[in-house]
Amino acid sequence: MPKRLGAKGVSIRRPAPDAAAFPVPSHVALLHHGEADLRVAALEFMREAVDRSNEALLCFGEPGVGERLLRDLERYVGRELSADRRAGRILVGEANPDVDQQLENFIAPLEAFRASGYALVRFIGIVAWNVRNFPPPEDFLWFESKMNEVMAGFPVVGLCPYDLGRIPVRAVAYGALETHPFVMSDGVLRDNPQFIPPDRYLRERLLGLPWLESEEP
Repeated sequence: MPKRLGAKGVSIRRPAPDAAAFPVPSHVALLHHGEADLRVAALEFMREAVDRSNEALLCFGEPGVGERLLRDLERYVGRELSADRRAGRILVGEANPDVDQQLENFIAPLEAFRASGYALVRFIGIVAWNVRNFPPPEDFLWFESKMNEVMAGFPVVGLCPYDLGRIPVRAVAYGALETHPFVMSDGVLRDNPQFIPPDRYLRERLLGLPWLESEEP
């Protein structure tokens, strides 16, 4: 079971906290190093949803990423999940270079889950940066910040993995650390003192991003 560390963190013995460890709603940046590290936390997080009939799961990322996550999850739990997908308990969402379309691809499944009466939605969104099938970096940062406003209206726990060996430092600083109220690393879930609420983030960060003037993202 999770162990509370003061008011600031939850230490866990399993690879990922169970639902009781996360505030609901919550938007969590998962800081990891490579695929192997990601799999440990992500698969256990997703398994919690498929093991509980009152929970739903949304896998999100570049085209093909959500499907790959589900194949990995099927191997992890030792059974096919096709029936859960047909029933609408597991959905796949795709990133889109148009950030408005990406936001719609995120909101629509949450609304479908809510209409179906699920008590909790687990969302995992694999982060990419400055790639063809993702919004431009400044748009993606807006999306990450906007997610906090959207998620406030749903019973959802969102996990956004940032690969520290692959994602640029500025993406970690502006995205993982400034748009997520919570951070998880090395099996510990913590409040994030660097989080900037969406209204301030737009004014204080997005409008002054250095590459909007002269630099590359």
